[in-house]
Amino acid sequence: MSAIVKTITPFIDKELLLKALDCLGYSYNVQGNSIITERIDYYDNQRFEYSNGRYQFVHDSSANRENYPWRNLNVKDYKTVSSFLQAVEKEYNRIYAEKCAELERLRQAALAEQERIRLEEEKKRIEKERLAYIEKQKQLIIQKAQAEGYSVQERKVNNKIKLILRRNTY
Repeated sequence: MSAIVKTITPFIDKELLLKALDCLGYSYNVQGNSIITERIDYYDNQRFEYSNGRYQFVHDSSANRENYPWRNLNVKDYKTVSSFLQAVEKEYNRIYAEKCAELERLRQAALAEQERIRLEEEKKRIEKERLAYIEKQKQLIIQKAQAEGYSVQERKVNNKIKLILRRNTY
C-alpha cells in the first residue's frame, strides 16, 4: 500500500528540493513531474510527485517492514521516513532562507543603484539650473551696461567670469 505524506513545509520549488536532496547526499532521478530518490521501499523507490502545485512524498507504507529490501542491503545510515522528511524539510527551509536573503540583498543593491542614479541626475539638473541662472544674470548686466553707454569685455579669471565695463569719455 502506498501513502502520500504531508509535510509542514510545502515543497513548491523543484530547484530548492533538488538542492536539499543534494546537500543531504541523496541521489535521485528526475522523470517528468517525479523526483525518484535512491531510497527503496518494499515495492519501489520513494519519490516526490508534483501534484496541486507542490511536490508530495510518496512511499510504500506496508505493515511488513521486516521484508523491506534495505534490511538486506546492510545500510547503516538508513533513516525512517519521518526523519528523512524532517531532514529534507530542514535543508529545504535553510536553502529557501538563503535564497530569500540573496534576493533581498539584490533588491537592496538595485534600490541603492537607482538612488545613486537619481542623485546624479538631480546633481546634473541643479548644476544646469545654476549655469542657466549665471548666464541670465550675465546677459542682464551686459544689457544694462550697454544701455548706459558702456562697452563690455568678458574675461575668465580663476574659473570665474569677470566683466570689465568701459566707457570712453572725450
